[in-house]
Amino acid sequence: MKCANCGAELKVGSVYCYVCGKEAQIVSDYNLLEDDFLRDALKEKEEKAAREKTKERLEKEKKAKSASGQHTNSPAKKGNRRVKKRIIFAVASMILLIVLITAIILLVNYSRDHSSDYQMEQAAKYKEEGNYREAETHIKRAIELEDSLTAKLFLADIYLLRGEEKMALELLHRLCEEEPDQVEVYQKLIQIYEERKAYESIRALYEQANQPQIQELFAEYIPNAPEFSEEGGVYTEELSVEILAEEDCEVYYTLDGTAPAQGWKYQAPVEIEPGQEIQIRAAACNSYGFYSDEAEAHYQVELQKPETPRVTPGGGYFNAPQSISVAVPSGCRVYYTWDGSEPTSSSEQYTQPIAIPEGNNILSMILIDKYGMRSDVLRCNYVYLP
Repeated sequence: MKCANCGAELKVGSVYCYVCGKEAQIVSDYNLLEDDFLRDALKEKEEKAAREKTKERLEKEKKAKSASGQHTNSPAKKGNRRVKKRIIFAVASMILLIVLITAIILLVNYSRDHSSDYQMEQAAKYKEEGNYREAETHIKRAIELEDSLTAKLFLADIYLLRGEEKMALELLHRLCEEEPDQVEVYQKLIQIYEERKAYESIRALYEQANQPQIQELFAEYIPNAPEFSEEGGVYTEELSVEILAEEDCEVYYTLDGTAPAQGWKYQAPVEIEPGQEIQIRAAACNSYGFYSDEAEAHYQVELQKPETPRVTPGGGYFNAPQSISVAVPSGCRVYYTWDGSEPTSSSEQYTQPIAIPEGNNILSMILIDKYGMRSDVLRCNYVYLP
């Protein structure tokens, strides 16, 4: 053993160092390196034992957790769980985004499929492109969504562009029956018939129209009503009435009050004689076959007795021979008597100047016109004393 103070060898049993006199402190005779090695070995052994204990404890905990369905919360596993969670979140987000986009697309498609305006826009686009089949599909869908006159007229245009004129006309005529006051429908039909010079069809269309605003559409096809050269009224002499119309028109008329379209074709003036009372109804018909409005007038020529004959001289006293002259209107006859009786058509007819007989005489005279009407009796006193 050595002294801890001076390192001198101590005798067995010594309490103090015989060299330095210090209380003996026993120091092992192995060197410091050996002591550090020993300590390290002991420490390593202790750490190993601690690790063994920790491992054993962890194994026990693992078994216990495995038995209860739990997982260990090691850092590596925690990291794995975080990664898995992130992957699951990303996948879920992607799925949600896809579902959302799909829902938006479906909603947009549904909205478009149920929008009349959108279907009309698509139909117009395909029409401009010349794809009339697709245009028809979209315009029919628009009509299903909204019963629009504009859409139906559009469909008629599509039929015409595809050369299906019969279908277009059937559709338009059906619209005329359903909506007889729609100007646009009649305009479309007139346009079609005009392009094809189908004036009979235009006339038939006009005849079925009963709305004033519709009838105005046919104004250019309808001739003006004829006119009469003489106004209607009462006349006292025979009358000649001309019926005047536009140059390219023929005139039909009646005198018994019936419709002029079923009457005579006008070729010469209508003669109305005294004693007649007639009603002229006339209508003009142009080259399209359209009849004008009717013109109508009432005429009456009354029978009036003619004036008394005009004689020269008209009576008086005479000393020398004298002749009586009578002015006889054309178509008329004059009859006379000298015995005071009233003349008739059986009496003496005046044909040349009459000599005045001697004495005091009364000349009685009448005029009968070409219609057989008698004038009043003219009486003149002639006194001839030679």
